[in-house]
Amino acid sequence: MDIKQLTLGEVTKLEELSGLSINSMADDDKPKGKFMAAFAYVIHRRVDPKFTFEQANKLTMSEAQALVFGDTETEELKN
Repeated sequence: MDIKQLTLGEVTKLEELSGLSINSMADDDKPKGKFMAAFAYVIHRRVDPKFTFEQANKLTMSEAQALVFGDTETEELKN
């Protein structure tokens, strides 16, 4: 997922839910769990508007990465 393709509303929601700015995504010192859940939530709501943040929090890291980055990039992360 190219973050430039996020709407401003999606960026706002991601930041509200995670408590971090979008620029924090690349910061290794920032927590990633809540941010990944928020990112997965925002992306998956594009195809399933009933998807909840609680459901996103139940995803495994692999599942969240697949939603956010797509299967191809997830495979590259594993290598």
